[in-house]
Amino acid sequence: MATKNYEQIARKKIRRPSQSTRQPRILVYSRNKKGKTTFCNSAPNVLILDPENGTDQLTVSDPPVWPVESWADLDEVYHFLKGSKEAKDSYEWVAVDGGTRMSNMALRYVMRQEEERNLERRPGFVEQRDYGKAGELFKGMLLNFQTLPFGIIYTCQERVIEVGDNGENDEEAENVSAMFVPDLPKGARGSLNSIVDVIGRLYVVNATKKVRRKGEIIEKEYKQRRLWVGDHSQYDTGFRSEYDLPDYLKDPTVQRLTNLMRTGDPRGRQSEGK
Repeated sequence: MATKNYEQIARKKIRRPSQSTRQPRILVYSRNKKGKTTFCNSAPNVLILDPENGTDQLTVSDPPVWPVESWADLDEVYHFLKGSKEAKDSYEWVAVDGGTRMSNMALRYVMRQEEERNLERRPGFVEQRDYGKAGELFKGMLLNFQTLPFGIIYTCQERVIEVGDNGENDEEAENVSAMFVPDLPKGARGSLNSIVDVIGRLYVVNATKKVRRKGEIIEKEYKQRRLWVGDHSQYDTGFRSEYDLPDYLKDPTVQRLTNLMRTGDPRGRQSEGK
């Protein structure tokens, strides 16, 4: 049996952070109809995995979409992206546009398997252990997608939880406040938060912009999307970057956010001193 040359292995595997070409992993969550799918569609050469038919409303462009109707579909997607030359030649980004729905699909998949194994089980009834098994399925999917050579965007619905002095959902806490988080079971949410480079909350505000109309410059009101990524006492948000990012990005796109993380400038220009 040949002896491994660990020095040779180390030379192949050890790298400096500046040498990394990996695209970031991004998690965006919001209430319904605030622009999650539009944000996904702003990524260059993106494949959108769509369990919610959110892409039906896209009118500006016509991206490639893989409808996800059951948990088994995700396994087919993963193996295509992992081993296909066509996938590597065609796509730079993959958008998992519907993490909340996919978590529910994992739960239904577990329930169906348990009902097939146990004929005495009550159909459609969720048992406590089902949540644990579904959570493990969801975590496995995250780990699989983490190994893919693409940028990954995850989206989720938004949920409001009560947070007390002693932790989440603490009924005995004296000071309880509301917190906006991705709508996932606690274990799945923690797993997803731990692997992404950015956690952002997408929301909409009324804003004004200057436009020319009949030769005059006027201010026009419009709905401005914002992606909050900075620390916030009520938002589950954050980022990994050597640059100081602003608290939020106006009219966010995937490319502008990626530029901010890599250069400190949404236009991709290197910041001074770097």
